Amino acid sequence: MEKLSRLRENLLDFGATFILLWIIMFIIVFSDSLSWPAVPYLIREFLSEEPAVVAVLGLSLSIFNSTKIVANILGALLGDKVDRSLVVLLALLFFPASFALLLFARDHIWIIGSYILFGIFYGILAPPLNAMVASSIPGGSRGTLFGIFNLSWIVSQIPAPIIGGLLSKTIFLRFPLILSLALSLFTLILFIVFRGTLRNTAAQHRPNPSYETKDLTELSSRRLLLLCSAQLFSGLGSGVLSPITTAYLIYALKTTTAEMGLAYSLGWALATAFAQIPGGKLSDKLGYKRVIVVSTLISSPLVLLLPFSRTLEHFILIAALSCFSGNLASPAFSAYITVLMGEKKLSKGFGLTSASFGVGSIVGPIAGSFLWTTFQPNYLPPFAMSSISFLLTLPFIATLKEK
Repeated sequence: MEKLSRLRENLLDFGATFILLWIIMFIIVFSDSLSWPAVPYLIREFLSEEPAVVAVLGLSLSIFNSTKIVANILGALLGDKVDRSLVVLLALLFFPASFALLLFARDHIWIIGSYILFGIFYGILAPPLNAMVASSIPGGSRGTLFGIFNLSWIVSQIPAPIIGGLLSKTIFLRFPLILSLALSLFTLILFIVFRGTLRNTAAQHRPNPSYETKDLTELSSRRLLLLCSAQLFSGLGSGVLSPITTAYLIYALKTTTAEMGLAYSLGWALATAFAQIPGGKLSDKLGYKRVIVVSTLISSPLVLLLPFSRTLEHFILIAALSCFSGNLASPAFSAYITVLMGEKKLSKGFGLTSASFGVGSIVGPIAGSFLWTTFQPNYLPPFAMSSISFLLTLPFIATLKEK
């Protein structure tokens, strides 16, 4: 009860910043997730051949991550030098434009262009926005509070793909894209209206940088390098998994857009959401490193079971187990970056680790698409590559100091 009371006091202490950023992030990801089920089928309208559709899916994701890396570095540099709310506003300007390209797409090139704008948006947005959250979070409940904030972008992905899939099926394919465009414009207006509140409350509640000792400063570069290396292989695993999961649902399980949305919502978003609070509490109690290692050891082998699914229900169950166990580490990782970098370099920490994840995500989708085409109908090799990539993060995490 005492811990719950302390957590409630912490939330009330920086409530204005935390709640506003939570709502903004929720709407951003909700509007993005609405479009997920429609995009693969939109590509299939332009390119009817299976290998071409899978190749464009992989290429689009790789281009997205290539653009995101460059934008991550820009967001990291700007986020530690100028007003972070201004950098977030700059990113939000690209958001509606990306949906406009999807909505009015005339061929697959338009879709690739949309992914480029998505990459610029997410790349610039992530470092300063995460830094704004981190600068408001007190140390005692850091992992738990990051878990709560992570729910903003995870919970939104539970209903959104289902809604997007149903709307695509029952009205017309591009209807969810109209709603996504409208929500992206609303998000931009909302941020402009409340930008002053965010800027003022963030400045009032910055943590005491007493942990930025000389020893930690000397070690931070080495530890950041290890975290970036781990994220490189994590991005590779996720990148491989993205196109082959979509392709498996479309071509192996023959799902509709509505079933595709259901698979994303239950197999990934819902399971990931349930992992956040337990993951945050475990990281605060047991330590960030232990939670990350155990989480990876449990979740990675489960990926190997996905290509043996013969029904949608079976696929969703395995994906949910893998996502729940793997995402227990998500709050711990964000909290570790906050401790490591200190207030003055928060955007740098979040930006460089995100960019490293992006580097792996460039190669991953192309490799996954290539392995899919090469070995089909044997789907195990691309899923195995994803599993191995996740396990390769462990040597770097194991090298990190616990404190």
